[in-house]
Amino acid sequence: MVDRFAGKIALITGAGGRRGIGRATALRLASEGADVAVLDFPWPQGQHASDESPDQWSGVASVADEIRQLGRRALALHADISNEEQVEAAVQKVYDELGPLDVLVANASARPGADRVPVVELPLEELQRVINVNLIGTFLCCKSVGKRMISHQRGDAVVIVSSQSGHIAKPRIAAYGATKFAQLGLTQAFAQEMGPYGVRVNAACPGVVDTARLDWSARATGLSSDASIKQARDEMLSKYSRSTPLSRIGTPEDVAAVVAFLASSDAAHMTGQSLLVDGGGRM
Repeated sequence: MVDRFAGKIALITGAGGRRGIGRATALRLASEGADVAVLDFPWPQGQHASDESPDQWSGVASVADEIRQLGRRALALHADISNEEQVEAAVQKVYDELGPLDVLVANASARPGADRVPVVELPLEELQRVINVNLIGTFLCCKSVGKRMISHQRGDAVVIVSSQSGHIAKPRIAAYGATKFAQLGLTQAFAQEMGPYGVRVNAACPGVVDTARLDWSARATGLSSDASIKQARDEMLSKYSRSTPLSRIGTPEDVAAVVAFLASSDAAHMTGQSLLVDGGGRM
């Protein structure tokens, strides 16, 4: 594989899930030569970022181990990205231990939960929970890294992982969709502000991807048993596969490839853009 990121340092948020876009992106960038810091929320004892094989998976610590096995430096970080002090401390730790950042991938996203209801039934605290992660968290990461990148002026890149739902609204996910629309507005504004400093800002917008989020979506509908969650997940996979011209839903690696492109010099004349990665589900 081409070392497009040789000598580069990247930070990826929301990277602790075993079946997630964050992990796939971290491994993709590392395989192309980057040293990578991976950040996720510090889950309470008994909870796990992957929701599978908890005895064999330790979130960002496990991802960092995988990065090191690829011969790259790695740093595992825990932070609540809706907390400005924690974000600032995490970013500074990257600079102190790995060096100046060349790439930020703002991938963290709120889990599906009690927000998956009609607007008239949406509790304010659930709306705020989703806003805290998807919008405020993304904003704080861009702010903290961006002010440092301004001093670099060397062609750095920010990639915000938004969603197909940032392009078209869907029922029962108003909180999620609204914050994903907001991420695209942030992408465009930030791109215009950072352009004079040589920093590109773009967004990748996945459709349905085969990650643990499908399991969480099933739980959000009130399912609890492993069998019922698996059945609901299989039905979602089948439904969404039929709805795309490519007749399959995305994989984390599909999205990681597009994120890597946007973060690389191959996209040197692209900024303020949002690329759909959804198998043609929205054209």
